[in-house]
Order: sequence, then structure tokens, then C-alpha cells
Amino acid sequence: LAAANFLAPIFEPKASGITTSGNVRTVNIQAAMDGFDLTEIRVQAGETVKVNLRSLDNEHHTDGGGKHQFAIDELGVNIVAQPLSVNSGTFVATKAGTYTFYCDICCGGKANC
Repeated sequence: LAAANFLAPIFEPKASGITTSGNVRTVNIQAAMDGFDLTEIRVQAGETVKVNLRSLDNEHHTDGGGKHQFAIDELGVNIVAQPLSVNSGTFVATKAGTYTFYCDICCGGKANC
């Protein structure tokens, strides 16, 4: 789904984006059945990254039940948002490089990245 140079607790729909405050980079990203609304996220090595993941799908979706995931295997990131809700997680971008983030619940997983 997306490759990254590295990767407000609640944000309004369509309010995605990346902001920085101090040494924390906040990423507001939305997920729906067609994938993420951001395709690339760039941060600096050593930077703290807070991801606010919003699921735009409801519980009636037969594939995944409306849940979405933001995962980066190499960094141990695994954030899951319940249907029509937001979940947040924080990690430190410890090593420079290019990493793939994906949703393996219903968006096609790593195979579609």
C-alpha cells in the first residue's frame, strides 16, 4: 500500500496529514477499504512518531469488520483502529531507511504494498 522513508488524539474526517511539535512528528492517517489516504510518510532518524489511525469503515464490512491496521514489521509497529474510531501509537524512528507500512486486516496486506 505504501512505502515510507520512515515513518490531536481525535481528528476530523479528511483531516489527515503530518505535523511536528518539538521532536514529535504526528501522523494523522485514515484507512478505508481502498487503503490509506497517505502513501508516504517521511521522518528523521531518532524522531518520535505518533500515529493517529482512523478507521472510516463501520462494523458492517464483511472483510475485517471495519477494523484497520497500521503496521511496520521492522519497527515493531502494530496499531489497530476499531470501526469508525481512532487509535494511536508512538514509536521512535531508530534507524534511517525505507520501510513499508500496511494494513493486514482487510486492505490486502503487504502483498498490495
